[in-house]
Amino acid sequence: MKLTSIFALLLALALVVGCGGPSAPESASSDGYGTTHEGKAAEGRNELEE
Repeated sequence: MKLTSIFALLLALALVVGCGGPSAPESASSDGYGTTHEGKAAEGRNELEE
C-alpha cells in the first residue's frame, strides 16, 4: 500500500512539473476578433452580414 501511495505522489509531481502553469496570455486583446490567423477579414460563411 505504501508503494502505491509513493507512486501516486511521484505521478502527480511529474504532471505538475511537466504541464507547467497556464499558457493563456495575461490580458486578451479583442483587436483580432473576426479576422483570420493572418489578420485578414473573414470571407464566405464566416463573414458577418452588414
